Amino acid sequence: MSVKKRLLRGAAMNVATLLDQAAKKYPDRIGVYFPGIPGAIPSRAITYKELSEWTSRFAGGLHSIGIKPGDRIAVYMPNLPHFIIAIWGAFKAGAIPTPMNPTLKRREIVHQITDSNAKAIFAPAMMLEEIEKAAEEISSLKIFSVGPSKHRQMEELIASPPLFVEREDNDVALQPYTSGTTGKPKGVLLTHRNLSSNIQTIIKLFEKTGHTERLLVPVPMFHITGMTVLMLAPLSMGMTIYPMVKWDAEFAMQLIQEHQITNMFSVPTLYIDLLHHPKLGQYDLRSLKVCGSGGARMPVPVLEALQNKLGVIVYEGYGLTETSPATHSNWAAPKPKAGSIGWPIEGVECKIVDEKNQRLPIGQVGELCIRGPMVMKGYHNNPEATHKSIDSEGFFHTGDIAYVDPEGYYYIVDRVKDMINVGGVKVFPKEVEHVLYEHPAVAECAVVGIPDERKGETVKAYIVLRPGQQPSEQLAEAIKNHCLNELAAYKHPRSIEFVQTLPKTASGKIQKYVLRGGSEVKS
Repeated sequence: MSVKKRLLRGAAMNVATLLDQAAKKYPDRIGVYFPGIPGAIPSRAITYKELSEWTSRFAGGLHSIGIKPGDRIAVYMPNLPHFIIAIWGAFKAGAIPTPMNPTLKRREIVHQITDSNAKAIFAPAMMLEEIEKAAEEISSLKIFSVGPSKHRQMEELIASPPLFVEREDNDVALQPYTSGTTGKPKGVLLTHRNLSSNIQTIIKLFEKTGHTERLLVPVPMFHITGMTVLMLAPLSMGMTIYPMVKWDAEFAMQLIQEHQITNMFSVPTLYIDLLHHPKLGQYDLRSLKVCGSGGARMPVPVLEALQNKLGVIVYEGYGLTETSPATHSNWAAPKPKAGSIGWPIEGVECKIVDEKNQRLPIGQVGELCIRGPMVMKGYHNNPEATHKSIDSEGFFHTGDIAYVDPEGYYYIVDRVKDMINVGGVKVFPKEVEHVLYEHPAVAECAVVGIPDERKGETVKAYIVLRPGQQPSEQLAEAIKNHCLNELAAYKHPRSIEFVQTLPKTASGKIQKYVLRGGSEVKS
């Protein structure tokens, strides 16, 4: 079977065309340098030519097992080269990959497979246990492994004749699931136009910095930020990406030093790990020229400390699974402003609205709403949720409280659902967290509302201490007094709990609903 392609006619195309264009331009350049895991998995370099050929052959392999255009396949993997091949290859087959967090358990796997109606699942051989349990409830599911197992191997499909299926702008390309920071994940329908428009805008932002050589990928690529910003866009422009299977701050520093990494994009929690690592000063990280942050708001004290330690500007941005994801970035603004998410990127329209969906003027706080070619087609099999989230003007309601300043910079104040109501007065957790991060004992924190008989809710802080600090009642009181000196009394945390870790999604977002529920918190 020969490779089927078409020339670009405007924006109408299969998004995988972007990879093949890069491969044609840079065939011998390393597209993916997989650093492996020291002592466990060896490193491996993959050229753009190899990546293009293998993804086309995987597309042919999907066709050979009966996967048709529009069918879903599940990809249950960490940051392995096979993940990249599966995603781009599914695009080329006209199939719709639904990436999965490889730590999901049987019940969660069953939900995503049955909700998406995935026909096949691809996973490392050592991660098949929960999938096999789930398959007992889904007898039609085809299982393929990376590496030897009793199931067929993904490598067999990569040996198939190549294929490239044409797709239209409005055809669904990808079905990720929301990260679960507020509860049960929903399937998000992202089209070829959604992805290609976001990719091409991200490419322009990368090029604006003047550094587009080597990018460290410390976050999971199954998460939408890792998927689009750190994998799809860089591989559409000829960068070399270095995906880490799992986060390890010292290994990240080793990679930056050894491979002269020029770009890094991460989430605040991983930057905090880096900032407080005892060996930070032992590595030469001067090759870093551009750092980006997203996925959650970066506390300004952390941002400033990080920039001082690394000697590099950290550009904060913003996006959501439902927006492919990028919508705002300090890269898009004339200069970065600490605490802001920058300007809307090309093609994004914004409005700030009140509870009645009425537009608010500059400086007033309300819900951030977004319109543009990156906004999802809708939620899979959930028209009610789609209708609630996208208004009659086509604006997606993000659920984030924000405001815009006179210079056009946007600021995320908090999540609508995270707001705390103390006796009828609103408290934004991010404001309290900002003050907590200024205290020298605090490494990481999360502020939530807890029930209070008199005021309805009161403020509670969960705090991870810096190395060398010991939890005590005296320290808790000192932190409370620090907050009282900086904030109105009703905002300060009446309760402080010291914990070893905070519950997070695989992409590093803190799950505040778990903290509010009082479960999974280890003190």
